[in-house]
Amino acid sequence: MSLRLSSNEARRNVKHHSLISIIAGVACLIAVVYVIYSVVADSITIKEQTAEYNELVKQTEEVKERNAQINDYLNGGGNLDEYIENMARDKFDYANPDERIYYVVPGN
Repeated sequence: MSLRLSSNEARRNVKHHSLISIIAGVACLIAVVYVIYSVVADSITIKEQTAEYNELVKQTEEVKERNAQINDYLNGGGNLDEYIENMARDKFDYANPDERIYYVVPGN
């Protein structure tokens, strides 16, 4: 018996080897696509959550500022009813029944 492979045996080994290479290549391609998809999806999620975090930090700072104003007003000997009245006038444009509110509209 000879150590050389017959022609059919050699073709079978080459076909088997090329099939394994193709399967391994496809598996690597699928893994690379999955990793890229995961990285992109995670970066989008991080970007959205960072924007949400920044908005929450901004809201927190606004609330702290309002609390500081209220505390300053109350610690300065102010009356809470006066504070509420001032806030109603400034933020909601409320007025007493005997008052008139005038709005200045700039001309073009």
